[in-house]
Amino acid sequence: MTPHTGQWRCRVCGFDRWHNVSVRRKNGALYQTSFYACSTCSVMFLNPAQFNAFSDAAPNVEMPNIVRLPARR
Repeated sequence: MTPHTGQWRCRVCGFDRWHNVSVRRKNGALYQTSFYACSTCSVMFLNPAQFNAFSDAAPNVEMPNIVRLPARR
């Protein structure tokens, strides 16, 4: 899938391009994941249309778990 420009904008940084996320396996083969990433801030998402800042669709962004570290002594 080719990134669309001009019709898409990152909800985090406002950049207008995304790319498919690929990873290299141990055997050297390239594996295409089901994730996409903003080409500037690298936030990852599953659906470019839903993560589009120009869209009214809910972004389905979940807050990460907050981990409280013990205070230093």
